[in-house]
Amino acid sequence: MGTFYTDEQIQEAIAAMEAHTPGIFERMKKSASITDPFDDEQEAELGAIVRVLTIVLPKVPFVAQAEDKNESRARLSIDVGDAVRAAIASAKDGS
Repeated sequence: MGTFYTDEQIQEAIAAMEAHTPGIFERMKKSASITDPFDDEQEAELGAIVRVLTIVLPKVPFVAQAEDKNESRARLSIDVGDAVRAAIASAKDGS
C-alpha cells in the first residue's frame, strides 16, 4: 500500500489519528469522495482534518525520530492519502 512507509507504519499513523480524533478516517474518506467544489461545511471539515494531520503526524515515532521531520511527515501524508483512496476504492468494489 505505502509508497514511502510500510503498511504497518501507515496503520500506526491512522490509529494515532483515530486516538486523537475518533472517526477521522471516515471523515477523510467522506471528504475525499466529494467531487463538487466544497461548500462551507465541507471546507470546515477539511480544516479539521488538516489540523489532525498537523498535530498527530509529527508525533508518530518514526516521523519524530526522522532526520528530516518535515520530509518524513510529508511522505506519511501522501501514504495516508493513498490509504484513504484505497479504502474508498475497496468500498466501491465491495458494494
